[in-house]
Amino acid sequence: MAVKLVADLHGRYSDLPHGLEEEDALLVLGDILDLIDWADLSGILPDVVGRDRLVEKLLGAMKKGPEAAVELREEIISPHGKYYHAIVERAREQYGEFASALRRAGCRAYVIYGNGDLPDLLREALREAENALLAEGRVEIGGTVFGFVPGAVYSPFRMPAEMEDREFGARLGELGAVEVLCTHIPPRVKEALFDVVAGRPVEGSASLLRYVEENVPAYLYHGHVHQPAQRELRIGETRVINVAYYKREGYVHLHQ
Repeated sequence: MAVKLVADLHGRYSDLPHGLEEEDALLVLGDILDLIDWADLSGILPDVVGRDRLVEKLLGAMKKGPEAAVELREEIISPHGKYYHAIVERAREQYGEFASALRRAGCRAYVIYGNGDLPDLLREALREAENALLAEGRVEIGGTVFGFVPGAVYSPFRMPAEMEDREFGARLGELGAVEVLCTHIPPRVKEALFDVVAGRPVEGSASLLRYVEENVPAYLYHGHVHQPAQRELRIGETRVINVAYYKREGYVHLHQ
């Protein structure tokens, strides 16, 4: 059995079953939905809202500050907003394609959601894939204890899968010590946060850094940073490995 990891699929599912055997375990570390890809502003939101209109709204919200960012989120993905039903329809369709790809792969799949996911819709879709589990907490895979903590810390837009770092830390605390930890976001370490194409750091978790320092898992796997300054680094004895960016690179990481 091999344990294989992917992250940041952003809608790329068709070739996911390639190279997978039924006895493998596939770990999917979030941002499955192509809600928006900041690299080229493609995705469901630009398609539904209109790319130019969305860019104008995003720039205006970022200029005005956090309250405007939250108001924009409410305008676009609130059940009362005019775009909501079209976005949900497209998201259900994409998640259905993802579940279908997992069924074709045939192997056991452990899935967590990232900041760009809609957790309730993902959970609904995975009911159609009997070999897939929306993972959270401790899971033994091939005799090794893995820990799964989904979600991300708040961005200015406060998306449905995001939370305060304190809450993320509480989830880590409930998990306890594990041999391999799987999250979507990286710890708040400069080398892990910087995206060389975007030219800026992304959000990371201070609670996750504390967890690693205190519990010393052998591995921390994450995604979120699409083009990292460093794909791998060490925090003490823990190997921290970024397994993104499946959408562009088709990268599949093999756990050793």
